[in-house]
Amino acid sequence: MKLLLVCGPFGSGTTAVAGLLARLGAIGFGPYYQPTDERTPNSHELIAFRDVMLTLASEETTTLLPEGDVKTALEIFRDRIANQEFGAYDGSAKIPIFLKHPLAALIIPQICAVFETRLIYLVRPVRDIESSRRRRKWGAQYGAKAAGIIYSHMFSALINHSVPTTIVRYAELINSPTEHARKLAAFAGLKSGADVVREAAAFVRSPKPPSPITDAG
Repeated sequence: MKLLLVCGPFGSGTTAVAGLLARLGAIGFGPYYQPTDERTPNSHELIAFRDVMLTLASEETTTLLPEGDVKTALEIFRDRIANQEFGAYDGSAKIPIFLKHPLAALIIPQICAVFETRLIYLVRPVRDIESSRRRRKWGAQYGAKAAGIIYSHMFSALINHSVPTTIVRYAELINSPTEHARKLAAFAGLKSGADVVREAAAFVRSPKPPSPITDAG
């Protein structure tokens, strides 16, 4: 099962990239989790995957729970997708699915062992992540400290495991969404035409309420 795993801390821009992938033709299923942020009406974060992650790891401490059976939980989740529990899925079509949740960074090697995975890393300065957290009035556990832990796991996986990986800098994504949409389509193996790429890029460019902080997710 081909998977595009979007990795990054809370507030790093993973929603923007997941939204691009959905519009480029990757499979996201649904329903999606609705965060408490009026500027993020669609998180593109599959609730079922979020539920799995919260049985395995703690958002409060950004650590794995000692009683979690990661391999079994991921295999069960993969089988639920294959059985079309979340929507139509045809493995023979070779169209990748995409998933995102910040805590998934804690188990990248295990995810890669269960799925045929390509990793999309979001990189954003920790000070900007902290600003995003304050704007959203999120708890401190969703800011700088968690970002440091999540980035540590992401780059440990990058160094120690040979998995296809692309790195997206959030600021560059915002400044050149069409170029990034084109590159992500190629990386994901999606045959997205020029019109599809333009429409996907428009998701990143979409107007947002005025704010001193530029943030798409």
